[in-house]
Amino acid sequence: MRKSDNLPVTFTKSDVEIIARETRYRGFFSLDVYRFRHRLFNGEMSGEVKREIFERGHAAVLLPFDPERDEVVLVEQIRIAAYDTSVTPWLLEMVAGMIEERRNH
Repeated sequence: MRKSDNLPVTFTKSDVEIIARETRYRGFFSLDVYRFRHRLFNGEMSGEVKREIFERGHAAVLLPFDPERDEVVLVEQIRIAAYDTSVTPWLLEMVAGMIEERRNH
């Protein structure tokens, strides 16, 4: 964890301890199970966290904008799926969710 000019706290991969990673399925989608601990905003390490990473499909995003403040709203959260591909697994993100496939009945 280090201070940044733009943000009060910046987390990096060094703030994550991967306890175990197991691939459960590889095919059209993939399923990996991670067990990890991560640094908290108070500087301590979290307890063990278990997350299943399911890679698939499409998503939609919403970017809330406050015209009076001229600001957008973002969320910051740990995304263990970004651990291997990003400088840090703590990501600033737009509000987002998966798009469900529509079916004609």
